[in-house]
Amino acid sequence: MKLKTIFGVTCLVVSFLLLCGMAYAQKIILQVWDVFDPAIYEDARAREECFREYEKMNPDIQIQHNVLVYADLHEKLVIAGAAGSGPDVLHMLGEWVPEFALMGIVEDVTDRVNAWNEKQYFPESTWRVANYEGKYYGIPSIASPRVLLYRKDYLEKAGFDHPPDTWDELKVAAQKVTQAVDGVYGFGFCSSSDAVRGPQEFLPFLWQTGAEWVVKQNGKWVPGFTTAQAEEVFTLYNDLMNTLKACPPDSIGWGYLELDNAFVVGQIAMCHNGSWMQLYRDKAGENFKYWKGAPMPKNKNRATYFEVKVEGIGKFSKYKDEAWKFLTWLMGKDQMARHTRHDNLPSRTDVVSLPEYQQDEWKKPFFAVIPDGKPYPPIPMAESNKAMMDELQAVLYQQKTPAEAAQSLLVRLEDILETINEE
Repeated sequence: MKLKTIFGVTCLVVSFLLLCGMAYAQKIILQVWDVFDPAIYEDARAREECFREYEKMNPDIQIQHNVLVYADLHEKLVIAGAAGSGPDVLHMLGEWVPEFALMGIVEDVTDRVNAWNEKQYFPESTWRVANYEGKYYGIPSIASPRVLLYRKDYLEKAGFDHPPDTWDELKVAAQKVTQAVDGVYGFGFCSSSDAVRGPQEFLPFLWQTGAEWVVKQNGKWVPGFTTAQAEEVFTLYNDLMNTLKACPPDSIGWGYLELDNAFVVGQIAMCHNGSWMQLYRDKAGENFKYWKGAPMPKNKNRATYFEVKVEGIGKFSKYKDEAWKFLTWLMGKDQMARHTRHDNLPSRTDVVSLPEYQQDEWKKPFFAVIPDGKPYPPIPMAESNKAMMDELQAVLYQQKTPAEAAQSLLVRLEDILETINEE
């Protein structure tokens, strides 16, 4: 009898363990790859809380969150895609969408998007970034235009009661701040060969000459600028760095981390920047009250970069239906309001219109320049971005004149577009 009892208990224990094992095996793990580090960013912490909430609502789902910096994220997505693997949900810069669509590593979600009853809450300008050749490859998440971020106190010390409004005013203000404020340079920018934000600063200057990066003619992409227009841009950079010496001399080759930190510690008075800079409020301390935003200085016209980021589904995901369900929930009104409240700006119009966003003094300058904002053109941008930065560095190091760099950039872009047109 004792043996039977022991045997019966043993069977129950084994059965229980087997059932637990089956339940665990049936849990779906969604791999999410992005750049939102909850150890650093307040919005990222809110995003992480959303992940945990979704798991509680859906006990059969586990969210495995992988955080990388942009350069590593891009490389890892490309390598994984080439091997026929990758995440279930991925975060993309807008300029990656055409590239990843052509590579076949991000899922075409056109039918899902068109059937989604919340599509209407995202402006068409944001959907254009998530679209390539008439197909959608994700949902817009963050939609942030750039402003001229400046230190009001530094400009006042140099004799200015308002930020510069034109290129000429920018050069004058940058030089005078450099001369008037000890240890401070008037302007800073990104110029690293692999800088994510370098091209995002270069293109608005080009747009302000009345040019485009590329245009479509007779069904083919061609350069949208003249050498004279590109020369204007290279000359502006060269004037700020080499002629007026209004930029830190060791800043050639800066990426966005160096630029942001230089502004936070007060080394530079002005730069292109985005709403995420608010996350440095504590580090800035009392000086944060002097941080102000204004429209980017204009040339022939006014323009700024409108950054739209896109959340997509990996082409090789085994759980595409579950990934879409999760993604549409995460990009829903309530969730987006939670994870774009501090460091970023939301793409949904019903979130932007909430009082907490409209009454936020920090966000107002960014909302004000949305009409000036332009996204990247819908072509793979990796090679042409590198060409921009290579030629810019040649000018900054005085290896080429602005005219020589302009001619070289045009030729390089023509070669790049020839390959794109053949694909």
